[in-house]
This record gives sequence, C-alpha cells and structure tokens, in this order.
Amino acid sequence: MTTWPRTIPFDLKKRLETQQQYRSLPSLQSQWTEIREWLEKHGVEAPEGLPVEPEISGPVGHR
Repeated sequence: MTTWPRTIPFDLKKRLETQQQYRSLPSLQSQWTEIREWLEKHGVEAPEGLPVEPEISGPVGHR
C-alpha cells in the first residue's frame, strides 16, 4: 500500500505558491482546483465514501 507524503509534493507546492502571488488571494475553490488537477495528473483516485458537499447546480453569482 502506498502511503501519502507528509509534506506537499514539490510541483504542487510551486503551483499553490504561484496562486499566492496574485493580487487577490485565491479562493478555496481555486486552491482545490489546483489540488484536484494535480491528483488527476498523477492518477490518484478519490477513495470511496469520501464526504463531499452537494454539487451546485445552476448559475452561481449575483442576478
């Protein structure tokens, strides 16, 4: 069984640090997108039964 690293992998850390350099701080969703893309790139699948919030359906934002 492969164990998860105790530190952030270097390439993921660089991507997240790049986001931190933007004028406005990244949202949690932006950070999650970076992490999710990294996981997909490295073939890491989500475990079954992972607790998640319900997906948003329809338009998001102000009317």
